[in-house]
Amino acid sequence: MEREIIYLTIPGFPVAVERVLRPELRGRPVVVAPLGASRSIVTALSAEAWNAGIRKGMVLAKAIRYCRETIVLPPNEPLYLRASRAIFRVLENFSPVLEPSGHGHAYLDITGTGRLLGPPRDAAWRAQREVRRQLHLNSLLGIASNKMVSRIASEVVPRPAGLQDVPHGDESSFISPLPVRLLPGIGPQTEGQLKDLNIRIIRDIAAMELQHLALAFGRFGFVLHQRALGIDSTPVNPLRAVPALEQEKILPEDSNDYEFLIRVLRDICDRAGEQLRERKQRAGRGELRVRYSDYREDEKRFKIVPPVQSSATICAHALPALTLILKRRTRVRSMHLRLTDLSFGSVQLDLFADPKPERRSKLEFALDSLRLRYGESVLSRQSAVKAVKTKNCSLLPTADYVHTSARPL
Repeated sequence: MEREIIYLTIPGFPVAVERVLRPELRGRPVVVAPLGASRSIVTALSAEAWNAGIRKGMVLAKAIRYCRETIVLPPNEPLYLRASRAIFRVLENFSPVLEPSGHGHAYLDITGTGRLLGPPRDAAWRAQREVRRQLHLNSLLGIASNKMVSRIASEVVPRPAGLQDVPHGDESSFISPLPVRLLPGIGPQTEGQLKDLNIRIIRDIAAMELQHLALAFGRFGFVLHQRALGIDSTPVNPLRAVPALEQEKILPEDSNDYEFLIRVLRDICDRAGEQLRERKQRAGRGELRVRYSDYREDEKRFKIVPPVQSSATICAHALPALTLILKRRTRVRSMHLRLTDLSFGSVQLDLFADPKPERRSKLEFALDSLRLRYGESVLSRQSAVKAVKTKNCSLLPTADYVHTSARPL
């Protein structure tokens, strides 16, 4: 049975969602960019901003010079997440095989649903209509026999219909006259290499000999040739709900100062550990992801044995991961920590286990109580402090917090 894949995308998704809540933004040049940083980058924009010459990834100050009337909105990740989930709930009525592909983007496998939904184009049109009716969002859809071609179809969809289907067997002929940048895996660097070889459209890649592509691009040359022919066997993979705890920090200004990045990581681990202790959970695995100013991302995973809820222990495992990630000179824009393998209750300790972690855990519970009672500003991190001693206990583990509030405890 031939596969039928729909790719749905909301153009300028952050701006489109903001306009649903604020109709006065419609018809005006709008960009989304972090406020306050000296070199904020445009992460999303409206069609009006595009027509004014603004582009995604442009420095905000330059974008404003292009169009003085530009309205700048700060990113609102919780709003985008809620809107994306609402879109996915609508699409789930058409097929349970749904793969989210970022905020406002999703693949939908409707293979074998012809008797229930009718031809693929009719099913796609109804999905588009429901998203518009329920959420007031205009979407673009591509329909093809594989994920890659359906996504490319959504990029070149005719307006205002917003729907492009590619008949089975026409995948290669459909994408052949399109620019090479539409193929997955071709970024600015690879596109530049192809231009040096006088290759600008996908047809030119498909016409090249395999050995020549392999000579220029190594193993990726074989993949590139397959994609240029419209071949993609990747299945639509529904995401499995994995319980996780996540913390993210967007830096006020892009930085490659290692000491500053360590402090950011410690703050993230502090918040993650505090949430674990509040939920009475322990984490057994972690994933640290760093996003650079050029939007490239690197990540490292680590295992925590035994599972813990201690901020210090989580940080001790995350720090080596950060060191392994930071191999580039590019400045860091944000840092994201994801903890999984969550469990409840206590864990079995070794008979001769080091008592310091347990004492550190008690200290962290005490710090949580102070923050809850007096606010976050009651304590601040101070690396010069090597120990904390009180009248009741002189054997507390090493800590790097000091009391900063003028209020008596």
